[in-house]
Amino acid sequence: MRCTWCDTPESHRMEPELAFREDRCVRCFECFDDCKLGAISETDGRPVVDQGVCRWCGDCADGCSTDARLQIGSVMTESRVLAELACDEARFRETGGGVTFSGGEPLLQFDFLLRLLEGCRALGIHTAVDTCGAAAAHIVERVAKLADLVLFDLKHVDDEAHRQLTGSSNRELLENLRLLSRLGAAVRVRFPLLPGLNDDAAHVRRLGSMVSSLGFSDVDVVPYRAVDASVYEALGRRYPSGAIGEPSAEAIADAVRVMAECGLRATVVRREDPGVDDEGHREDGPYVCRPLSHPPRPLRGTDAQHHQPSAKQDQR
Repeated sequence: MRCTWCDTPESHRMEPELAFREDRCVRCFECFDDCKLGAISETDGRPVVDQGVCRWCGDCADGCSTDARLQIGSVMTESRVLAELACDEARFRETGGGVTFSGGEPLLQFDFLLRLLEGCRALGIHTAVDTCGAAAAHIVERVAKLADLVLFDLKHVDDEAHRQLTGSSNRELLENLRLLSRLGAAVRVRFPLLPGLNDDAAHVRRLGSMVSSLGFSDVDVVPYRAVDASVYEALGRRYPSGAIGEPSAEAIADAVRVMAECGLRATVVRREDPGVDDEGHREDGPYVCRPLSHPPRPLRGTDAQHHQPSAKQDQR
């Protein structure tokens, strides 16, 4: 699956890769010496990597004093990940938080993910898995039984529209969402609000009604935030032609209102404006949750029998 509006191009590949921020480069060319393979050379006054020679070892990124070169992703063992998480056990207990496994798509590495979920359970660390559900049913079932919370991304309920937006059908995804309902898993549906693509009132109501009919009570409305083209440029990729704008405050409020009319507790989850670090580099802010004022419509009849309690939200 590859969304036309993707704001995380660094998650497109399974292996580590190198990014180059030319605006940070001071042309010291120390990376020439750092690269033992001789993959970096000067072209038109700038350091250029020969992708046919580079093996993404990260030596040039480690030696770059201005962070012009960055290694995206790392190869880590299960024990190393769990050891790092164990260092934060006290903070998790104090805050009521935990670990969220996301991506890209964490189910692409489901064996590794399952071992980490088992390890976190042994450590008493609350876990959430952020997924679009694009996996075989038996994988989703195993993950649901180990994770404390599933954050299920749902972009569009119409199959043809979903194909146009992501290049893939949503049939498997919706079947897995129904499976999670049958399993009684703790689920928060996450709905990315995309101007002109899925934000019309009819679709929002259709999506909200389906989520409510499955017995889920919580939905996160995630307003799209336009990605900086420089993120793509740093990875040597073309900025997607499908890039879109950000939804208005009115559109966000309308989506929350419709979800509430469907009997759902809607929360707006968005990334804060980027900050600036000590060296003047822009940094993405944390995700924050903002409950809105619209209460859910009381459920009636058979709907109420399937109504689930609110799933615990990790503090992030």
